[in-house]
Amino acid sequence: MVRLLFPEDGYFFDTHTDIQNTFIDLIHMQGTDAALAWLGPVKNNCECTYPRALTFTWLPDGAPEYRLELAEDVDFTNAHLIVTRDDRAEVDTLKIGRRYFWRVNGSAARWFETDSAVPRFIRIDGVPNVRDMGGGKIRQGILYRGGAMDGKYAITEAGKRIFREVLGIRTQIELRKEMLGKLDCSPAGADVQLAVLPYRPYREVFEDEHRQGICRIMEFLADESNYPIYFHCRGGADRTGMIALYLRALVGETDDEIHTDYELTGLSAYAAGESEGADGFRRRTAPYYAEFLKNLSAYAPGRPICDAARAFLLDCGVKEEHMRRIVEIIGV
Repeated sequence: MVRLLFPEDGYFFDTHTDIQNTFIDLIHMQGTDAALAWLGPVKNNCECTYPRALTFTWLPDGAPEYRLELAEDVDFTNAHLIVTRDDRAEVDTLKIGRRYFWRVNGSAARWFETDSAVPRFIRIDGVPNVRDMGGGKIRQGILYRGGAMDGKYAITEAGKRIFREVLGIRTQIELRKEMLGKLDCSPAGADVQLAVLPYRPYREVFEDEHRQGICRIMEFLADESNYPIYFHCRGGADRTGMIALYLRALVGETDDEIHTDYELTGLSAYAAGESEGADGFRRRTAPYYAEFLKNLSAYAPGRPICDAARAFLLDCGVKEEHMRRIVEIIGV
């Protein structure tokens, strides 16, 4: 029987990289500007949203192949399977705050735990700025945000496997209006439902066209049969950031949690000089974001973003029953 080497029972694994941990800590301790000033030269325009990988090792016994099973329960129900001829395998799609069990070729199982710090970063090869919306007041594995899967950012075959088989994403929501009529099916595969639901960020959300657009998006998100869902624009920053803000507001996350989620795009290569801002980074103090928040706050003066966003959505015509259903689906 195969002898398992690492990780040992009780091992505690941080899914975040050192860069991710330092960036998040600096945001909370010294503010966004200090965090971004540190991040710029360290990141060097690389994609830093990929999670840390855990390397599993075992002592080979001459078998023609090794079947690594990874599951959240000791019975290995719905186990993630990796088949290899090597004596090791890397995994980087782990949930946060979970106990995992693993075995190779039917060996006795071992277990380890993952850190619970949010967010859960995701690696979909070829796609920037991907993360699970869950880990706090949203369930993990139900709702993902990120960048485009076509054009400059093209999902690879390995990325498609993670998207469909590992994450089990059923639906792709495309927020770019310019993609209307240009996509026949999801770049992730024909078995993934594609919904093109255009939206815009910042000051444009208050225009009639996009007030109507958010009603369509929320109605779609209120249908449990569409989940798990991946929603995106080009880089997963602005249009995606608006939808993420509304959803985090609906489940009652704090202003700081909402702002931090918006600013994590700074870790993506997309943030290097593309669109909003001279350096491309997203800041809670940026003029376009601050203006949006000021206009949004008018719907619930002196109240948190969660109250203002809900009032705004109702004013747009989003139905209360749709918001309630969304919370039932995605909330913990």
